[in-house]
Amino acid sequence: MTHDALVAVARAVFEAAGGTSIDPDYVLPADIPLELSGEAVRTRLCVFTDNRGAEMAMRPDLTLPVAQREAARLEAGPSAKTYTYAARVFRLPAAQDDPFEFTQVGLERFGYAADPLADAELFALVHRAVEACGVPPKSIVTGDLAIFPAFIDALDLPGVTTNLLKRAFRQEGGVRAVLDAALRPLDADILAALDQPDTDAALGAVLASRGIPQVGARNLGEIAEGLRARHAGIAAGGLPDAARDALLALREVDCPLADAPATLLALVTAHGLTGAAAAIGAFAARVEKILALVPGARRTAGFRAGFGRRFTYYDGFVFEVLADGLAPTQPVAAGGRYDGLISGLSSGRVCATGIGGVVRPDRMVRVRRMGA
Repeated sequence: MTHDALVAVARAVFEAAGGTSIDPDYVLPADIPLELSGEAVRTRLCVFTDNRGAEMAMRPDLTLPVAQREAARLEAGPSAKTYTYAARVFRLPAAQDDPFEFTQVGLERFGYAADPLADAELFALVHRAVEACGVPPKSIVTGDLAIFPAFIDALDLPGVTTNLLKRAFRQEGGVRAVLDAALRPLDADILAALDQPDTDAALGAVLASRGIPQVGARNLGEIAEGLRARHAGIAAGGLPDAARDALLALREVDCPLADAPATLLALVTAHGLTGAAAAIGAFAARVEKILALVPGARRTAGFRAGFGRRFTYYDGFVFEVLADGLAPTQPVAAGGRYDGLISGLSSGRVCATGIGGVVRPDRMVRVRRMGA
């Protein structure tokens, strides 16, 4: 099957579920994707300055521009809405053999009930689209971005420490860094730089004096914000050993999806975190419905507690479908829940639940060729 034929097949699956076809804006204000992209995507954004001097970005996915348009629509009055699309997005390649420009085929739903069945139905729909394209899933990685915050809240830590850990969870490797640094105070020169009126310049000078280059996706203001949060957490008493042990145990959870509810419940019991039981109950209900709708997921789907930060607007169920011949960073399909996105894009003026999923026909063409 050609690329265009796979686009048509996948699109037919999503359109059969209902919805309005959409091809949203190609260009967004750069602050939107920069703020809502994790480290893995931030460095791959296609950013430029327009003729007015404004920093803009080519759309790195379809969820952001679709949600931006939906937020504007909802200002006229709330109503549930489903969109489908087959449109181009732009990212610097994640792997040498990935294209700069590629098509995503998918579906986004806004304003519907956010419950385990809705999550499972979206998962089943994306799974159906992949199979319709003749690509058997090799494995499926799932996560739930509501589990870690539920554990944090159940630990009953000081507010500043709770906020620090939740913020760290949104960054790849962030929790490990916080745990490693929990008992290590900031150096005197760093603290002095944070107290300067021009913090960015002072912190930049400290980094330069230590021979630390300013590379990567975080600017000096964001680095300073993180350092201040870390200092406040230490000042509030740091992280007790019991809390550290519980978070390290959660971080290591990597098991078949069918076993995940029992594994997480055992952690809740072992560490006395009864406050997290409700989140585990909702998670278990979703797993049950996923396995009922997609029985094959019992064999292919796994759960990782730390999975799911490529785009930081996700705040619930997330998943990626992997196929033979491609790297783990090259899923052929992905999706998840982002109930806070509309509120964030509208500065809180409107709110709506959100969930969506996409497939990558360009990658499925390669999988099919390798299997031919």
